[in-house]
Amino acid sequence: MRAQGMDALVLMPGTNFAYLTGRRFARERHRLLAAVITSGGDLALMGPSFEERAMGSGPVPAAIHTWTDEEDQYRRLAALVTASCGARPCVGLEPTTNHYHALALREALPEASLVDATKSTDGLRAIKSEAEIACLREAAGRTRARMLKVPSQLVAGMSMQDLGRLYGPSAMIQIGLTTSLPNETSGSNRLSPGDAVVIDAGDRIEGYRSDLTRTFFFGEPSPRMREVYGIVREAEAAAIEAVRPGAPAEDVDLAARRVIERAGYGAFFTHRGGHGIGLDFHEAPICVRGNKEPLVPGMVLTAEPGIYLPGEFGVRLEDDILVTESGHAMLSEPGPFEID
Repeated sequence: MRAQGMDALVLMPGTNFAYLTGRRFARERHRLLAAVITSGGDLALMGPSFEERAMGSGPVPAAIHTWTDEEDQYRRLAALVTASCGARPCVGLEPTTNHYHALALREALPEASLVDATKSTDGLRAIKSEAEIACLREAAGRTRARMLKVPSQLVAGMSMQDLGRLYGPSAMIQIGLTTSLPNETSGSNRLSPGDAVVIDAGDRIEGYRSDLTRTFFFGEPSPRMREVYGIVREAEAAAIEAVRPGAPAEDVDLAARRVIERAGYGAFFTHRGGHGIGLDFHEAPICVRGNKEPLVPGMVLTAEPGIYLPGEFGVRLEDDILVTESGHAMLSEPGPFEID
C-alpha cells in the first residue's frame, strides 16, 4: 500500500475481506459493512450495531465501529477514514468493489483519491502459505477421488442434471453436443452410447477451492474422439511442464497452444490455458497470451487446455499445480486417462 501511495484500503465483504480480516459476512447494497486497513497496519471494521459481536470475533484484532439505521452509513465510514488518514486520503478499493459502493464513497469522501488496489490484494493472495497449500491439496484430492467413480456412475438416459446431483451445484456437467462449447450447460441432452461427458468440478476446504476437469466417453469413442483426446492430453502435459519459477504466466497457455496448433486444431482451443486458484475459482495469475507476470514459488494454478468441435464434441483436461522453488508439484495427479 505504501509503495502505491495508499493511505487506507477499504474492503466490502468477499474473499479479499475474509482473507485480510479472518471474518466472513454477506455483502449487501443497503446495509454497509466494511473493513478499513491503514498503511500503518491498523484494522477497523464498521457495520450495523447488531453485527458488533460478530465483527469483534476473529483472528485479527480490530477496532469495531457501528452505525444505526438513522445514520448516514457512508459518512460514518468517511469519518473513520479521515480520522486515521487525514482530510485528503488516497483510498484503495479492491477489484470486486461494487459500483454503487464506489459511488457512495466518492460522494462521502469528495477530497479523497480513490485508486485501484488490485495489485496489493492480488499480489498477497497469489502466493499461498503452507496452510493454504494444504487446504488446496486436500480439496484437489477429494475432487479427483470423486472423478474416479464417474465411469461406474454413467447410465444410458442420464441427464446433465442427474450427474449434477452427484457433484453438487459448483460442478459444470456437459453431455454430448453441449461439450462442444466450453461453458454450455443448458439443454436436455440425455446420455447415449458414443457421447462425450465433460465434468468440471471442485471441492472446498476452509474456503480454498480445487478445480479439476475430466472428459469421459460413454461407450466406444470414435477415432476422431481418440485423436482429439490424445492431443489435449499432450497439451496438458506440455502446459504442466511449463510451470516453473520465473516463467511468464503466458507460457502455460502457449505451451498447450503449440501442441494443439501443431495438430491442426488451434482454431478450436478458444479460451486461456489456465488460471490461479485459491479462495476463488479464478484468481491471479491468469495464464493467457500476453501476461508476462513471472510465476513465483507458492502460486497455485491450473492447466486446462481444450478442443471444442462445433456440432460434434469437446474435450478438456484440467489439473491443479503448485509453483515450487525448483519447478512445480502436482496438487492433483493427472488422469487416470479415459483413453490410453
